[in-house]
Amino acid sequence: MRRVLVGLLITSTLLAVSLIAPTTATAAPARIASGWIPYWVSSPSKPQGINSAVANADLLTDVSPFWYSALVGGPAGVQIKINPNFGNGAANIAWAMAQLKAAGLTVLPAIADGTGKGKMAAALADPAKRSAHVSDIVNLVIANGFDGIDLDYEVFAFSDGSSSWAATQPNWTAFVRELGAALHAQGKLLAVTIPPPCSLAGACSATTGYWVYSMAGIAPFADRIRIMAYDYHYNAIGPIAPINWVRALAQYGAVVAGGPKIQIGVPTYGRVWTKKSAAGEYQLTGSCPSAGTSAYNSLTKMASATDAEIPGLLASVGVTPESIVWDEASAENWVEYDKNVQWTNSSGASQTCTARRIMWWVGPQAVLARTQLVGDLGLSAAAYWTIGGEDPSQWPLIRTYATQLAPAATEVIIATEPKVTFNTAMNIGSTVTSGGAPLAGLGVTLQFLKAGATDWVNIASAATAADGTVAFAPVVTEFGQWRIYAPGDVGRAEQASDPVPVEVASSVSAATPKSKIKVKTKFTVRVVAQPARAKQLVLVQIQRGDGWRTVGKDRTNAKGVAKIKLTSLKKPGEYVYRAVAQTRGDISEGTSATISITVRK
Repeated sequence: MRRVLVGLLITSTLLAVSLIAPTTATAAPARIASGWIPYWVSSPSKPQGINSAVANADLLTDVSPFWYSALVGGPAGVQIKINPNFGNGAANIAWAMAQLKAAGLTVLPAIADGTGKGKMAAALADPAKRSAHVSDIVNLVIANGFDGIDLDYEVFAFSDGSSSWAATQPNWTAFVRELGAALHAQGKLLAVTIPPPCSLAGACSATTGYWVYSMAGIAPFADRIRIMAYDYHYNAIGPIAPINWVRALAQYGAVVAGGPKIQIGVPTYGRVWTKKSAAGEYQLTGSCPSAGTSAYNSLTKMASATDAEIPGLLASVGVTPESIVWDEASAENWVEYDKNVQWTNSSGASQTCTARRIMWWVGPQAVLARTQLVGDLGLSAAAYWTIGGEDPSQWPLIRTYATQLAPAATEVIIATEPKVTFNTAMNIGSTVTSGGAPLAGLGVTLQFLKAGATDWVNIASAATAADGTVAFAPVVTEFGQWRIYAPGDVGRAEQASDPVPVEVASSVSAATPKSKIKVKTKFTVRVVAQPARAKQLVLVQIQRGDGWRTVGKDRTNAKGVAKIKLTSLKKPGEYVYRAVAQTRGDISEGTSATISITVRK
């Protein structure tokens, strides 16, 4: 195929031109968010997570519904099976998938490790069992139309113990390598969620934090690595995700795996503890229950609350917005309040005990602060735990920030002929600009979508001229739509022109055995219409003044041939004929060149 660099309106050879207004991406914010949707908010009866993802799809690179767990099952020995996390799983998942895919979201369901201490490590140590687990995951992805999978295998970190890590690490890396290769062979993605690779003191290396997950080892095989940058304080009181620690995790991940693969985990929840005295005793006042009782535990046990729940919880205990503290050092909120519990003593008398509680949480402003690391460090996204439990007021903040990060728009104008004869070249031209300025030397691609197909096919590529123009001349054989695709660059969005439908007309030829015949003599016009369409109606017409009159007709055979018998006129003279193949299926009407016949006595 040849290309010609031309101006906006191609050339004067375009007798009929379709001009399409520029297609741009100016309204879209950058996709800087991701996250997990718990199974308990992803069903028709409890759709909060799905609804939130759909409503904010323009901000999301992907989502991971927490739909599956890896469990021990099968024959004797350690075998791994994958089960849905909730009842009626197939129906719930099908419903949720329909919503998510309709919103254009990439769906990477998460699998949690529910096997128990040592079981997953033992399975991955056996090449046959590891291979079987890989196959099961790939089959799950293919069967359900998922875009990939997210591994959330935390048992190595929180149950197996660090003494097992040296043995587990190479088997884990082999598993990720094999799973990544198998998924990529099917055009699917692999995300891996890992606990922090840095110590709580902020030291980061191949042997700090939860080093069993070997970020450097798995990075070549995973498309996303999600770092669980939360629960810095869990058993003790304090911020859940201090911003400097989170930044250290993100920076380390960007260096080891590359920023475009790193998604930094962001909590959308809070934790509540009962304060203790200097002597280590809980701060309880009033008539309080004995240690070990359920009433005592409700007063002293650490509790969690989602960001969506926190405003109501605080209001219920009399906390006003003015009493909430923003901690600059950690970029989190905290507040203290009294919690009263009514309980009944052994005599049946009602008693009241008051606990001094303190809550730390990552609310909307804190979520934004962590999300801003995406732009600061060039990360893939901020991954929220959870989508469905967040404070809805976070989204306008994120959208404003994402709009600021949005790349400059690319404008693509396309000009084409609306109709072309079968098996002939068609002129297609385009002008590509950004912010009104031409994009010179940009490699763009001509793409074709066949009627009834779903995937665009690359036909030819060329570079734009100094004025941002480019032209193609593909030989057209099928009806369909054409467009020009312009790739993005740093700071500029990719963009395709609006698709343009182009009709394909029959290529028609007509011929007679002789150009000179006597009056009132039978003769045959042989017509060939391509592409061949059996039973395509062909007309033979004679010119009469400025018009044409049909004098014969027939239908083509499977080879596109029709033989139409005519009788010459009784008056000698020069007569002009043509053949017309009428529309059939996806082929439009086409007309042959004229043929002249001399009629003599």
